[in-house]
Amino acid sequence: MKHNLHNGGTNMFSKGYRRKTKPAARPGSILVPDGAIPPTIRMTCYSPTELEDNQNCAIDQVRQMRGKYPVQWVDIVGMGDEALFEQIGQLFGIHRLALEDVVNIPQRAKVETFKDHLFIVCQFPRHGRKHTFEQASFFIGKDFVISWREHPSDCFDTIRDRLQFTGRALRDSGTDYLMYALLDALIDSYFPSLERIGEAIDRIDVELEAGPSRPLIIRLHGLRHDLRLLRRIVWPLRDAVDSLTNRHDWLIAPETSIYLRDCHDHVIRIIDSLESYREACSDLRDFYSTEVGNRMNEVMKVLTIISTIFIPLSFLAGLYGMNFNPEVSGWNMPELEWRFGYPAILFVMAAMSIGQLLFFKRKGWLSSFTTTNHKSNGNRTD
Repeated sequence: MKHNLHNGGTNMFSKGYRRKTKPAARPGSILVPDGAIPPTIRMTCYSPTELEDNQNCAIDQVRQMRGKYPVQWVDIVGMGDEALFEQIGQLFGIHRLALEDVVNIPQRAKVETFKDHLFIVCQFPRHGRKHTFEQASFFIGKDFVISWREHPSDCFDTIRDRLQFTGRALRDSGTDYLMYALLDALIDSYFPSLERIGEAIDRIDVELEAGPSRPLIIRLHGLRHDLRLLRRIVWPLRDAVDSLTNRHDWLIAPETSIYLRDCHDHVIRIIDSLESYREACSDLRDFYSTEVGNRMNEVMKVLTIISTIFIPLSFLAGLYGMNFNPEVSGWNMPELEWRFGYPAILFVMAAMSIGQLLFFKRKGWLSSFTTTNHKSNGNRTD
């Protein structure tokens, strides 16, 4: 199942595989996902002095190489063949419940211990036009490592390059060190994703200084959503790697535990970065709300000033709009008969308006508005 990570979009999880196992189905049922690609097998067998790397292997070739090398790495890409799951399970003695978890996607990152092998599940980012996440599953035994992924990717290319050279720890060590190297490659693939998120947050920060807008808050909300889902993926990975670090048994050598602790530190760094980015998004959201509130307050201030100016003007207009007949009584608005009555009332209205504006300016109400407006315009220019 692919999980879509975007720059401040709407949903990290794109449409992909769905679990086909029905409720109350027999434990260990293996039903391949709809739309799964046909599997391909790449087998790498090595010792400190020898290396065989075979692409597009058949299951019979994998069977023939069993026990011939200290380490047999079987890298399978694709889940579109139910029979292959059965054959791999029988050949390597893998428990059916573990095979079921390979096809029932997505799974939380975890480590499960069986009689003669470990089962590890984690999710990793795939880098391309769209940033997506998918699941990787590992089976680790005394002399074999099986990695199972949904789609082709280059995440293990560096491991294969390192295997080409003799005299290195990867060639001289067993399956536990290969397991560490594969996990380390997947964990390190998170850092480019974090860099993208950090760059997206920085862009929003710069654009927000120029003034809040609805597209900005939509992108910011999308980033918060992505960070929340990323944290949900990475947090179980911390516990899984921690459980591997603290294992002391026949499968993981003490020397490998030291390297696994480094993997654990990388996961902690990822989690710390996610928390830092979440706080940055929260700060930007608060800043956005404050800016929107300030702008609303400035608008309300202008409207209040305008309303205050027009209150006495409306009073005068209403007073002289009552149409009392001055001919009936000398007290009925005699100024209506005055030659300069209309200019006089206009002068009074203008004087009242100017007087109020001068009063507002003296109080500093107008200057605070013009200063804020000038700063806002200056930010837009930048």
